[in-house]
Amino acid sequence: MLQLGLSWLGLSWLLTTSPWLLLMLAGASWLLARILTWTYNFYSNCCRLRCFPQPPKRNWFWGHLGLARSSEENMKLVEELGHCFRDVHLWWIGPIHPILRLVHPKFVAPLLQAPTGFAPKEMTLYNFLEPWLGNGLLLSAGSHWSRRRRLLTPAFHFNILKPYVNVFNKSVATMHAKWQRLISEGAEHLDMFEHISLMTLDSLQKCVFSFDSNCQERHSDYIEAILELSTLVTKRYQQIFLHHDCLYYLTPDGLRFRRACRLVHGFTDAIIQERRRTLASHSTEDFLKAKAKAKTLDFIDVLLLAKDEDGKALSDEDIRAEADTFMFGGHDTTASGLSWALYNLAKHPEHQERCRQEVRELLRDRDPPELEWDDLARLPFLTMCLKESLRLHPPVTVISRRCTQDVPLPDGRVIPKGNICVISIFGVHHNPSVWPDPEVYDPYRFDPEIVKDRSPLAFIPFSAGPRNCIGQTFALNQMKVALALTLLRFRLLPDASGAEPRRKPELIMRAEGGLWLRVQPLDWMLELSLWWLPAPWLFLLLAGASWLLARVLVQVHTFYKNVQRLQCFPQPPRRNWFLGHLGLAPPTEQGMKEVTQLVGTYPRGFMVWLGPVFPLINLCHPDMVRSVLNASAAIAPKDMIFYEFLRPWLGDGLLLSAGDKWSRHRRMLTPAFHFNILKPYLRVFQDSVNAMHAKWQRLISEGVERLDMFEHISLMTLDSLLKCVFGFDIDCQEVISLRGLSCRKPSEYIAAILELSSLVAKRDQHPLLHLDFVYQRTPDGRRFREACRLVHAFTDAVIRERRRTLPSQGLDDFLQAKAKAKTLDFIDVLLLAKDEDGKALSDEDIRAEADTFMFEGHDTTASGLSWALYNLAKHPEHQERCRQEVRELLRDRDPPELEWDDLARLPFLTMCLKESLRLHPPVTVISRRCTQDVPLPDGRVIPKGVVCIISIFGIHHNPTVWPDPEVFDPFRFDPNGGEDRNPLAFLPFSAGPRNCIGQTFALSEMKAVLALTLLRFRVLPAGGDADPAPRRKPELILRAEGGLWLRAQPLR
Repeated sequence: MLQLGLSWLGLSWLLTTSPWLLLMLAGASWLLARILTWTYNFYSNCCRLRCFPQPPKRNWFWGHLGLARSSEENMKLVEELGHCFRDVHLWWIGPIHPILRLVHPKFVAPLLQAPTGFAPKEMTLYNFLEPWLGNGLLLSAGSHWSRRRRLLTPAFHFNILKPYVNVFNKSVATMHAKWQRLISEGAEHLDMFEHISLMTLDSLQKCVFSFDSNCQERHSDYIEAILELSTLVTKRYQQIFLHHDCLYYLTPDGLRFRRACRLVHGFTDAIIQERRRTLASHSTEDFLKAKAKAKTLDFIDVLLLAKDEDGKALSDEDIRAEADTFMFGGHDTTASGLSWALYNLAKHPEHQERCRQEVRELLRDRDPPELEWDDLARLPFLTMCLKESLRLHPPVTVISRRCTQDVPLPDGRVIPKGNICVISIFGVHHNPSVWPDPEVYDPYRFDPEIVKDRSPLAFIPFSAGPRNCIGQTFALNQMKVALALTLLRFRLLPDASGAEPRRKPELIMRAEGGLWLRVQPLDWMLELSLWWLPAPWLFLLLAGASWLLARVLVQVHTFYKNVQRLQCFPQPPRRNWFLGHLGLAPPTEQGMKEVTQLVGTYPRGFMVWLGPVFPLINLCHPDMVRSVLNASAAIAPKDMIFYEFLRPWLGDGLLLSAGDKWSRHRRMLTPAFHFNILKPYLRVFQDSVNAMHAKWQRLISEGVERLDMFEHISLMTLDSLLKCVFGFDIDCQEVISLRGLSCRKPSEYIAAILELSSLVAKRDQHPLLHLDFVYQRTPDGRRFREACRLVHAFTDAVIRERRRTLPSQGLDDFLQAKAKAKTLDFIDVLLLAKDEDGKALSDEDIRAEADTFMFEGHDTTASGLSWALYNLAKHPEHQERCRQEVRELLRDRDPPELEWDDLARLPFLTMCLKESLRLHPPVTVISRRCTQDVPLPDGRVIPKGVVCIISIFGIHHNPTVWPDPEVFDPFRFDPNGGEDRNPLAFLPFSAGPRNCIGQTFALSEMKAVLALTLLRFRVLPAGGDADPAPRRKPELILRAEGGLWLRAQPLR
């Protein structure tokens, strides 16, 4: 049947044909189908492109090839086309490769502002750079580019760029000294490109690597290799035959290219490896402090320290790629922009002179005349001239994009998917419909009043949109510095030949044969002295310099004198003279043990050095801390270095304020902690404890064997604080947990409080994040700001609602209603508080105090309670005695609830609680900065200006104050013990004028929680008596690494 069917079809020959012939037939059919598909797609694309006009072709085969050469004639052709095609037009490269050229801001916007996935960079030319630049920011794409862009953005923050201005000053000064020498030797004119390229490479080498090769005056293999690579890439692009790698690397140029790449990579790799060794031998904190002191955090340093959202750093290969990209992208473009700017000013002496006068006016009081960061914003006319030059002669004339989707244009036309678009920066800048008389050099186009009415995409020398130039601020700053100092020291004149330079657009816009100008040195000091107002200015300058020198000498003398006076304080051995004691006693269990050892060795205190110039006095004996703690808040105010992290959250509340404001707020808030206000809160404490215990019962019934005390008690303290501060009862212990945050409105507030506390503690451990401008750009910084907004919005809403209630009820009615309900919460007290002059607190003040109470009140209480339960679990005999004391007190009550007066009837439980607070104080240290000399009881003096660390943990573990300080012994606090102990031997809530205002509130809550917990549960170590001790972790409060886990057995 098969044979009959094939015979009838005339295909019976297939049965006798070789299988190879069949495969060949199938392949030919597939190829034919591909060709037909491509032909159809090409025809469809041509039909869709017919709406775009095009210049006349050379012929049907060559298309427009040959019309776009890298020459002056091509630049003029582009200018002429701008008069005919003012938005977009079509070019054909051969018979089958269409390219769309866009020359109007409205038409480039859809491409430049599109996501990078829709219009990625066209890589035909850039692929030649890959062996040199690797997969850096210039050549990468997709998620790899997005991650790299986020990592590199902080490297170009103005705080990183500020110190580079000094580098620019020095590199320009070197170039000018070379010019002076060449002129004195008879040179009549200079090639701007040659000299300025070396100057930009010199400054880049210092900014990227902190390496000074003096390449402007002597030969440098690395610099020569950079220049050779740029030349070879340009040369290769112009020879289509050499676009294929297999051919290019067989040519002499290809061999030179490889050799230069090896040299450049070897130099960069050596710097990276040396810097990694430095980082490995020092901690990140020490490394940053050394860099901050030297004010030299270079590009390599930023790359080595950069980490993404997942904490992943850049590899050495990644860092090399970005450093090489910065060297390539930064030197030629800046040199081109500067060279053409000097040329345009040489052609327009009236603008040159006005710029020179502007610079002189700015620098007339300085010797030497060097620019500072803030000066760059004070050169408006010079900036206008520079921008006009970048418009007329943009360093990069075109950029290209490949459309991965159809791109609609403003006039309704569509660029079909798959086409290449050339965005002609030169064409946009010379478009007569955007810039009237575009070939005229007119700096006033960039007058701020005119600029605001113009499309931002009319001027794009650094591109625009997501893939704009990341280093544009760096480049503009360098150009401004070089231009200003050059005009200050030299007069620029066109070349004597009078011939206009022939523009040559390669990788950047150059000039054929160089850009030659005549430069005439100016005796600027003489001109300035004539131009200034008479000689008194010189006397003022001299007086200012003398005053500055005197200040420096006074500081040096004061430091030397302090060092002499501090020699009476003993100190542990330093790591070395530079790092001092940095790294001693870190916030870990090992650090806590080191503190205990230091206190045993130096029981009355000791001194440590943070680096070579920052001394700290550690006081760990009650007699020694008395002078500091009992001093007035003005003499020994709180040291605010760490607390500044909290200011965006807590504002200027009692914790962070100082001086008269602190004193006024302290007086106004003291009534809020009177026992008559606190009495009703006991009911709140018990309700919150009952909710926590019910949750424990449920978890135990579900098979949970152990509980993290910190997790549960933190939520319980937040629950009670929310009720006491705001009068809110939201049962946040059930709605929210630390491992899964719900989104209900009030519990969002609780989640934000917990997150803020965690983020502040995390930030304190990362020295690099202490800088606000760095932290605010991290994911944690953004979470911190968002949590602050949520907390502030919640508090503000409560305050506004409560203020509306006050006028609608009247003050007497309001107080009567509160008295009847026995609930005058913290917000109510703050709203009613007035000072001696009858002035109330503002809403901002009230928010700051409420947020401070929420912050300080929950974590410290939770820490004290958690460690108290742990200590009683480890000492069952004391736990049982406490339980019997509570049972005896509550035996006739149903339900068994505490009353205010009961808190004074739990003596043994109070002794156990205090002993736990001694052994594990929630806050381990506090600090004070001495604004006056502070005498100590033994005759020594703490000099003015020195920071004192009062080690609460050290005092509580001092063997000369507490015998066997590591033993849990509640009988130390027996009121009938007769032991005559210094009142400052026990200070879990600090002491003196700045002691904790809420300590009665906290102790009352801890007693209530501890009593009811022991009444209802037996607490046991998580792993039995052999359970290893938890590893202490002193952060904002004293925590335990991984949580503080106990078993809780319900009691009948």
